[in-house]
Amino acid sequence: MKVPLILRDIEARTEEPQERAVVREIIEAEEHSLRELDDKMKWLKNFERLLEIQRNIFWPPVTELDPKVYIPEFLKGAISRQPCERLIVSPRRQIILEGSLHMLDHNKPQEMYVILFDDMLLITRRKKGLHKKKSSLTENWPSSCSRASSGGDSALRYIVYKQPLSLDRFFIHDVTPHESAASKLEAAFVLVNLNRFQQIVTVCTFQAQTEQIKQTWLSKLRDTQDKWKRTLQNTVFRSQRLPSSATTPPKGTQLLRDASINREYP
Repeated sequence: MKVPLILRDIEARTEEPQERAVVREIIEAEEHSLRELDDKMKWLKNFERLLEIQRNIFWPPVTELDPKVYIPEFLKGAISRQPCERLIVSPRRQIILEGSLHMLDHNKPQEMYVILFDDMLLITRRKKGLHKKKSSLTENWPSSCSRASSGGDSALRYIVYKQPLSLDRFFIHDVTPHESAASKLEAAFVLVNLNRFQQIVTVCTFQAQTEQIKQTWLSKLRDTQDKWKRTLQNTVFRSQRLPSSATTPPKGTQLLRDASINREYP
């Protein structure tokens, strides 16, 4: 993209003020066009990655999530597959960070592939029976070129661990050096997930390969979580707080409603 550089050189060599102003306008228009093109390329790359992720993950049915659950015979066929299988791909969803982390599951560290989106955190694990293949998702999830040459059947697939974590439903605990020494958890952090009734439903303890990788995850998690909460406050929660145009509830009723909203959404 040498056009702006050439135009700036022309601007520097132009002595007439009016002509310089015209060249400056052309430069600004060109730079704006380049920025738009760059944004479109980033969006396309992100969208292609979303498609790639959606193709290569498996959502466990409810019978695998809870083997003891009783399902009437007449419903087994209807709920044999998860309705969220096409959840990942959305034109507005952005991938913020992705990579391998170890998570303590049944007191044993297991390698997970974790994907941070702008609205949720997706935890996946490698599908059983593919232990001979490499465990890096970025190396084994096929690109469009490798899929065409090798076929999608050989692609390494990943299973969603339990359920995605909405960014407004968990808080982050950074394991301190003292806690790390006492528990022998190096480069670790914990996510405590709550439901809308403030009930703790999941606790995920992660370990990164290095302290630097851990700090990268913490920084991205906190920043993305704050942005998502602000988005909810400016959209969903604001519409819930607005009084009806037909009737305005008493002041006490409105206060109770606001208090209920604040309790439901941490």
